[in-house]
Amino acid sequence: MSDIGLHGSLYGEIRELAELVDAVITEIAVDGRDAGSRCRLADQLTDMTASGSRGLIMRYLGPASARENWSDLAEALRQDPTPPRITDRLEALARLLDTRRSSAIARLHGIGAR
Repeated sequence: MSDIGLHGSLYGEIRELAELVDAVITEIAVDGRDAGSRCRLADQLTDMTASGSRGLIMRYLGPASARENWSDLAEALRQDPTPPRITDRLEALARLLDTRRSSAIARLHGIGAR
């Protein structure tokens, strides 16, 4: 895969995950009873952290991600009602994703400028 393809794919995956995190934060803020977004995010976090997972996003998030217990966050998202402390962790994840997404797009622009 070319550098542009790799970083483009990475950017897309991070963007999708970031949008899902934002939807869950909004859902929790308005005390939404539709748990669809929360369940999808919980499933995605579980899949990304499964032993043997070599997900592109988890590798790209790097050491900052390794310190987090994403499985614990996934379980909390499955609770009804969702514990209030979860919003802080989701916002931290959103910031991390935003930083990494910016980095991925900068690399794309850098590659395209060559």
